[in-house]
Amino acid sequence: MIQRNYYIYEKAESNIIINKMPIYFKEVEFEGDKNKGIIRFESQNKYDEIWGSNAKMEIEWDKFERVKFLHSKEVQVSIDVYNAIKVVVTRKENSWINSHEYTYWTGGRNQLLRKRYYPENHVHGVFYCDISERLFNLHTVVIREHYEGFKPFIFAGYNSLICHE
Repeated sequence: MIQRNYYIYEKAESNIIINKMPIYFKEVEFEGDKNKGIIRFESQNKYDEIWGSNAKMEIEWDKFERVKFLHSKEVQVSIDVYNAIKVVVTRKENSWINSHEYTYWTGGRNQLLRKRYYPENHVHGVFYCDISERLFNLHTVVIREHYEGFKPFIFAGYNSLICHE
């Protein structure tokens, strides 16, 4: 028996396709157009009534002139933003998505919500699409105890993103 773990997610309004979107994630919000926007996904499994879904993913893009783009600077900006909310980066790695230089980092933090601590893991990816001239930031937060189960699916989804026609 073949088990299907992915589906093809396509959003024509944003010109984004994810060939291996994990079946656990469903779109909960979309705003924007092809130049700027954000798509939010949540897993279908609720962790508890305060935290909500045990995993949340978002893809954000913005039109960005190539001459103003410096990959290492944008990666550092993403790290600095999350450091400001106490996310500790534990690993950073460079790769490629299609023909685009891609850097992802992982990290974690303990978040306090309504007198409860929630240990969470983060995965963040940054890349620039030369063809559509958009800067992409992909971010996923998973409750730490579920992270290892989600991890291969998150990376498969990130690596299957198609950002231009």
